Amino acid sequence: MFSPSQNGAAPPASVRTSRRRQRPLSNEGSIVEPKRKRQRSALNEQTFVPPDGAPEMEEAKHHKTAALVRNESVREVSGPHREMVVRGKKSRSADRSNKGDGSVTLTTNDTYTVSKLPAFPDRLRADVTGRQHGAIYSDSGYALTLTHTHAIVWPYVVSSPSPETFAFELPQPSKHTSSPLPIGTLVSASTSSSDPGLVVVIPSTGKVTYWESISSAATLDLRLQRNGVETTIQGMFSGETVIQILNAESAGFVLTFSSGRIAYMSVRDGQGRPAITIQFLRGGTGPVNSGIFGSLRNALSSSAGRGDIAAVRAGPQEKVGERNVVVATAKGKIQSWNMHRGGHTALNAEAEGREPIVMAIKRAIPVMTDLHLESFEIHDFTYTPKSVTDSQIVDQAETGAHILLLTSLSERHNSHYFLVEIVLKRDEMSIGNIRAIKSYTSPINRTATSKPRIYLPNPALVAYVVFDRAVVVLSMAMRPDSPDLQLRVESHILPQSFEDVIDFREDLNVEIVGSGVEEPRGPSHGIEDAKTRRHKAKHPAVVLIVRGGGVVRVAATDITKLASSRAQQVTAKSKLEQAIFFGTMDQNPLSFAVRPELQFSSEEVSEAALELSLDILKSETPHIPSVPASIHQNLEKRSAALQHLADYLKASGVALDRATKWKLLWNAEKMRAAVLIWKRYDACVREKAVGQKRGLLAEVVDFIHEDYKTQPVPEAGELDRVRHWFIRDVWNLEIAIPWAYQVIKYTYQDGQKDHNYVMNIISEADDLVLGALQGAFDFRTANLELYGLADEELEHGILKNNYEKLPQFWTSTFYVAENLRKQTQLAGALVQEYWGKDPQEGHPSPVVVNKVRHEYSTLIDVAIRSNTECVRWDFAQGSHENQIEGEQIEVAQSSAQEEQLRILATSLDLADEAIELAEKHEILPILAVVLQYEVEFSRQKVSEPGHSQEEEGHWEDRYRDLRNRLRACFAKFGTKWATALFEYEVGIGSMQDLLDGLPEEQEYLTAFLRSRPEYAKVAWINEVTREKNFVQASKTLLDLGLTREMDLWSKKIELSMGKLALLAGRNYSQTNGIIIPDGGKTELSSVHEQLALIKIQDQIYEVVLPSIANAIDENAELQLALESHGNKSLTSRPTFTSFLEESMTRLVKHEAMDALALIDLLTLMTGDEDLRSAQFYLALQATRYGLNRDDQRLTQRIIWRRCMLRDNWADINNTEQKDDQQVSEQLSKTALYQTFLSCLRNRLFDETSPVKPVSPEDVLGAGTEELDHRFTGLDVSIREKIMKDMQAEDVLLTPFIKSCRLDKWYQTALVQAKQDYAEEVNDVNDDGRKMTEAEQTLKQVERGIKENERKKAESLLHSKPRHNLKANGHVGSFRRSIKQY
Repeated sequence: MFSPSQNGAAPPASVRTSRRRQRPLSNEGSIVEPKRKRQRSALNEQTFVPPDGAPEMEEAKHHKTAALVRNESVREVSGPHREMVVRGKKSRSADRSNKGDGSVTLTTNDTYTVSKLPAFPDRLRADVTGRQHGAIYSDSGYALTLTHTHAIVWPYVVSSPSPETFAFELPQPSKHTSSPLPIGTLVSASTSSSDPGLVVVIPSTGKVTYWESISSAATLDLRLQRNGVETTIQGMFSGETVIQILNAESAGFVLTFSSGRIAYMSVRDGQGRPAITIQFLRGGTGPVNSGIFGSLRNALSSSAGRGDIAAVRAGPQEKVGERNVVVATAKGKIQSWNMHRGGHTALNAEAEGREPIVMAIKRAIPVMTDLHLESFEIHDFTYTPKSVTDSQIVDQAETGAHILLLTSLSERHNSHYFLVEIVLKRDEMSIGNIRAIKSYTSPINRTATSKPRIYLPNPALVAYVVFDRAVVVLSMAMRPDSPDLQLRVESHILPQSFEDVIDFREDLNVEIVGSGVEEPRGPSHGIEDAKTRRHKAKHPAVVLIVRGGGVVRVAATDITKLASSRAQQVTAKSKLEQAIFFGTMDQNPLSFAVRPELQFSSEEVSEAALELSLDILKSETPHIPSVPASIHQNLEKRSAALQHLADYLKASGVALDRATKWKLLWNAEKMRAAVLIWKRYDACVREKAVGQKRGLLAEVVDFIHEDYKTQPVPEAGELDRVRHWFIRDVWNLEIAIPWAYQVIKYTYQDGQKDHNYVMNIISEADDLVLGALQGAFDFRTANLELYGLADEELEHGILKNNYEKLPQFWTSTFYVAENLRKQTQLAGALVQEYWGKDPQEGHPSPVVVNKVRHEYSTLIDVAIRSNTECVRWDFAQGSHENQIEGEQIEVAQSSAQEEQLRILATSLDLADEAIELAEKHEILPILAVVLQYEVEFSRQKVSEPGHSQEEEGHWEDRYRDLRNRLRACFAKFGTKWATALFEYEVGIGSMQDLLDGLPEEQEYLTAFLRSRPEYAKVAWINEVTREKNFVQASKTLLDLGLTREMDLWSKKIELSMGKLALLAGRNYSQTNGIIIPDGGKTELSSVHEQLALIKIQDQIYEVVLPSIANAIDENAELQLALESHGNKSLTSRPTFTSFLEESMTRLVKHEAMDALALIDLLTLMTGDEDLRSAQFYLALQATRYGLNRDDQRLTQRIIWRRCMLRDNWADINNTEQKDDQQVSEQLSKTALYQTFLSCLRNRLFDETSPVKPVSPEDVLGAGTEELDHRFTGLDVSIREKIMKDMQAEDVLLTPFIKSCRLDKWYQTALVQAKQDYAEEVNDVNDDGRKMTEAEQTLKQVERGIKENERKKAESLLHSKPRHNLKANGHVGSFRRSIKQY
């Protein structure tokens, strides 16, 4: 191998080796050492991400030395090294998009494909942090990369991951990491070799080395041969560096310098032998006599400052030995030169382009008006093809240099890039189309290794703009003619066309360090011969050398469509496809984050995500094979793709609406469910015998209507309907689930009634349903946050609330919920029939029966969840139909689940599972039944004799555990559980357990009893015995007695006990006794009223009792009571007859009656004189209790009217031949008089009493227009009948008033009653006075007797014996003796 000597002497000859592996000579083999080859085994074309490397400045600081460390041994022979080709690590068969050439697709869409080529030198693959740059030469099929120490050339289009590589050690390499990298280019092959040559320039020293052939370093005999020449550029300024080298063969090479100078270089002499000659371009301005490139340097010096040359490019070769060269400065000066072999040049055209270009940009794009002229910059340019079709590029009908500039106008944080087409002529520069790059506005990275490049490969329908970490792909195709297009073209505004950006990831520290173009058919890049390694490109492409990423090709795969009316566009869906199918590849160097310039609206992303999700479900995406050998792998890939879609949407922070999030989640649920269904189906088919593999799922697929499935095409080889359904129709999974039960039903109806067969397909139906719904609910629970639904509240996999504005859940459509419930009922019935029984011929297999039995609890669970979800969704909708549907499903499911849980706990002996389900879904009534039953059963087992110690311990533990679980339910469910448990105990009549069973849960028991008025008869006992709360007991008893108790005796007792409890609960004062405000009149007024009514009812019953004493039953009692106390005059008034019968019925049944019922009974019944004298008085007294004022007045008028109708006033009014006493006696026998007298006797007419006598005229009309509150809600026709009977009473009373002077007799009766009452009072008063006088006389007599007796006693006590007695006749002497005594 050849390496230039360090002292400037002639370089030694190179060593050429054979292509066979040669045995190394001592320590100086020409190939890379084996150890170094093995070190790259950890990296291959599939795992190409480099470790994080330190920045260059950090690298320089880290080494703390000015010299670069080289990897080669100092004893290694210098020169080009051919690296041995070693087979790389075999790629995995599962890797995505591996092509026949070994490339790996990194991303693709309808317009372009980005692929990583396999061929990449191991040296570069391992060096992911060092500075390097290079270029791609598609005409020769080679790539060139230069580092500070080496030039590396390899065939980039071969399929080997470790291609044959030529490594050239550079003479006088850079000593600092910050020094400019060497520059170089491949040279056309010589006549003696098919491989290209290489020329390398060290920028800082001007050292130039030329190898005539990259492969001539190896020879069979290992002898050194001279195959390279070198020289040093003379005349370089201090600090000046070479910045570009242009291969303008066959005319030569052009070197540009940081100072702005330009030099011509050739690498062969006139005879074609290797020889390097370099001349700076200087001299006059004449096109021919000015010397080699004479005036080019002077012409540019006016505006080209130091390093101002942006690009120098050579046009296509039209004649041998002649090329057109264009030089452009960053600030806009452009010159076109003709260059001939030997260095003869001529200036064709020259222009200052900055101002006209900027003005043209601002005219074409008005929004750019505010950008400053000084920010304008030319970055690169390329020649446009001479003849184009369907391209926006202008056809070169006129002379001049046709070029496409890459320019920019910058502002503070962004740069706006433009493609400007110009034609540079001798006297003018014309500006053509202007294309703004809208998708990329990042500023130029001034520290990047390579500058931006633009490529316009034939046929000029697509352009590539290459930045340091991005490639912009732009369509240059012309749209079909239209008026709008014509206006845009005239305004130099190109229509909107395809434009996209391929970004590279910054976190991997990858960078584009070189590039080149591939054209389907186009001119060579200075290498004229047809080469064996030349890549025959099918598509216009740009090939990138990516540090840390290998060689990457970006190819436009469908350029013809770009020129159609339906040209491709960058859509949200295409971006999503790229991200989810390629963004998840291990260590993919591409970034799939959407750039800010290409942001899509939330609506667009939502629509695209749903469309892509559905495409994956339907297998309509090209990125997953639709004819897989393994359905399981296919389903897993599709499920993973949906997972990646969710990951990407979450990471990108797109604001999706709630419905879209749920739809995406549902699609993923279906995919996961399909995976589980297939696993069960595949296992089932595997176990079946040959010829019997057709099962339920095949029947389901056949039964599904053709509108809901994709029909397979037998001619296309689609024969397996089940596999075809899994590939194409999983998106309609909710259609298949109901058919699991329907297939069973239709099979049975068609005559297949073999229970063995039915049980088998039920087992398969369970597999389908449980795999789908159980998997879906589990997946939903696990992935809710991933889909942005973390705020949603789930309960066992179903949404608890907020169903509004959501489509119906696929897991709970009406048909899914309905058929699932029926399937559960059928499975339970069949298992209940056959489980635990001895197998017989024709019976189902015990194994299958036991499988279905153990799955039954899960089936119930899924059915409950599906039906509950359906009900919740229905109730959340606004339509009446949904409300009705929800209510029907709720009722049906509630009944079904209770029965299913009972079967599970009893018939199937799975009580623990039933308890778990009831507790899980809060079916507390069933939980109470099963749990209490198990507790009692365990308690009985514990008390049974004859158990072993182990069995006894088992039942004791179970009893204890169940009791603890029962208690734990109080803490878990609180009042709901207490209600369910206590209702169950009340229902079975276990009152002792209710009051004494759980003393630690007294709080719940009290709350339960207080909340349930129907349990008041137990509640007051709890209040007295357990709570010691007499006040609450009083409230309970009084509320019961006042409002709900119907039994008369019970009501009386409850009210009385309520009063007693109220007194017991009061505070006691030594002074005032029991403290009851106002004597209880206010607080107990209702109680007193009800007790008064009860007293009245008792009085009536005492009247009726003799007539019913001999009755044998209640019906006979009623019949006898009506016979004795019925009212025959009511025959013409049917409503009053019904009132009487109804009231009498309640009386004989001992039902508590209200005031109005008592009034009806009292005023309508008949009886003896005792009843006649009291019945209307009692009726009036009843109006004082429980009636409002309006009802009181109305009812009293009706009572007085009926009282007046009770007598024949015509007889009373006929006083002929009657003395006053007879008239008076006849009047005193009337009900009216007797009522008056009773009211007076009982002070019912006092001023404070609401009862007053009413005249006959005032009672008329009572009840004929309005009725009491009892009849407010009745039908109008019924009310009219009642008022009609009231009118009939008016009709009967009116003749008495008109013809019999009833109004007069009314007054007479009232006056007579008052007189009689006054006489009674007087009599009572006279008797009282006489008794008082007698009492006073008696008291006086008693006092006299007492006084006499006292005197006698005193006389006897103080007297002396008679014979010594001396009386002095003075009274005072006795008194004195008393005192002495």
